[in-house]
Parts: sequence; structure tokens; C-alpha cells
Amino acid sequence: MGEAWVDKCLTSADRRAVGYIVLALLAFLVLWLVSEWIGSRWVFVLTPLCVEFAVPGLRHFCSRRSLRRLLATYPRHAVSVHFVPGRTRVGRQTYLETDGSDRTFLRLSEIPERVRENIRRGGRVWLAGPDPRGRTAVLTRGAPFLTLGRVVIR
Repeated sequence: MGEAWVDKCLTSADRRAVGYIVLALLAFLVLWLVSEWIGSRWVFVLTPLCVEFAVPGLRHFCSRRSLRRLLATYPRHAVSVHFVPGRTRVGRQTYLETDGSDRTFLRLSEIPERVRENIRRGGRVWLAGPDPRGRTAVLTRGAPFLTLGRVVIR
């Protein structure tokens, strides 16, 4: 897991986050145009939907500094993982269990389906961390993906 791959994953994550925020802004623009067209402000009841579109992008930009700090501080190491049965998708979160663990899970949020399939096929992710608060940077091989996860004990 070299620096070039980490940079590619971070660039991909930044691009994806900007896409979510642009989607939210476009949705809000459409709401505004529809409200002007029909002459009613009730359309803005759908504003939380626009915020929902922006959440993944905002989460990435809020956690970007922590990601970079984890990647610079801790060495990256490969870990064999599998999805926790029954908890594959709880809300927006995904739980992974490391092989040989004593019920410690890795909680991740906002994982695209292509990355889920990549993890299912390969059964491996690369971690940098965890720090004392349990946060860890999670990278995948094959599909460039980088996110902030948390080690939780069940």
C-alpha cells in the first residue's frame, strides 16, 4: 500500500465528496425553481432531502484532517475482514469483523456497493491506526476507497 495509492484514494474521496455537495446544491436549486414556478413556498419542506444529499461529502471534509493524521502517524497493515451477519447495513453504517477478533468490529459509514463487493471478494482492507479514540483510516485495494472508521467493541 504505497503513497501513490493513498494519494489516489484521497483524491477519489475528495472528488466523491464534492459530487455529493454539488448534488445537494443542484437539488436545492431545483426546489427553488419549482417554488418560483408554482408560486408556493411549501416546496421547501423538502430541504432536509438536500441536506441528506450533502451529508456524505460534509462528513468526508470534516474528517479529512483526521484521515491525513492517521495515515501519517500509523503504519498501514492488511487485515482480513468479513461482514458481520445481520449487521451488514444498519442505517448508513457497515460493520466488519476482523478475523481472529474477540467481537471487536470495525464500523464504517457510507460505503458504495462497488467497494462492498470488493471487500466481499478480497476479504481484506488496509488500516492505519487505531488511535486512542478508536479511529482508523481504512483503505481498499482494487477500487480506490478511503474512509474514516471506528473500532467498536460489542
